[in-house]
Amino acid sequence: MTGGGSGYHGRVMHRRRFLALAGAAGAAGAAGLAGTVASRAEAAENPTIVAARGPGDIDQASFPQRGHHRVIWSVAVTDPVAAITFDDGPDPAYTPRILEALDAAGVHATFFMMGHCVQRWPDLAREVVARGHEIANHTWTHLNLSFESPERTEEEMVRGTQLIEDTLGVRCRYFRPPRGQLTGSTIRYAADLGQDTVIWSVTRGVHGTGTPEAVASHVRRFLGPGDVLILHDGVGRAYFDPDAPFAQVNRDRREVEVRALPQMLEEAADRGLILGTVSDVLAVEAPGRPQPEPEP
Repeated sequence: MTGGGSGYHGRVMHRRRFLALAGAAGAAGAAGLAGTVASRAEAAENPTIVAARGPGDIDQASFPQRGHHRVIWSVAVTDPVAAITFDDGPDPAYTPRILEALDAAGVHATFFMMGHCVQRWPDLAREVVARGHEIANHTWTHLNLSFESPERTEEEMVRGTQLIEDTLGVRCRYFRPPRGQLTGSTIRYAADLGQDTVIWSVTRGVHGTGTPEAVASHVRRFLGPGDVLILHDGVGRAYFDPDAPFAQVNRDRREVEVRALPQMLEEAADRGLILGTVSDVLAVEAPGRPQPEPEP
């Protein structure tokens, strides 16, 4: 995978942190994680860190085998394909300009939509579908599920899925938790819904608001085949507290990402990198490594 040694190292450490936390409690998809494995501060600073509320998080007896569903950061691929994804929308301030940039570049993306936004702007959400993009589940109201009960987590995930699918007539094959934070409950309910959980391996990479040039430069440096790039076409919880300081910060950051997008798309094409949906990347996934023979 391309993108520089530091980017690869960061992705490896990202997985190691997840696996180290999850390993002590067994497979997170098979049961709740015993005890609290991440504080509120840790979970806020580290996307995809595993958090749990306590021993009662999930009842093992009520959790049968649910088939093969994955948590995906990035994928080993046979062709130079990477996924470009957008969270938190749709939103008339950002989504139409993103659609125009994608159309101009001949690129399809995966949009992780909030049920709240689909309900608020259904015609815009339908326009995303009409232009051939992939639609996925990003919950109902973008709550931080690391600190919600299993019941509230289920409501957020199921209600978001149902609203999106009923409004748009599509099936959500993928789920992304707000802030990228996973719990045993989120993995369980994603499996119930038949959705693979998709995180990301490359971000905008610039602290604060930044500039379009700085964001595009970071993406050019780190994005390579098999990666999953996260961008945004909405403002998450800012819809419910629009006058809060963080709401303006979110809007400013989204504006920079939208303005950087045409440069990102052009530079990816110049490097021979094909951008597409999550499904496009999985379609060229390399065969898995053979498993070692068990020792006698």
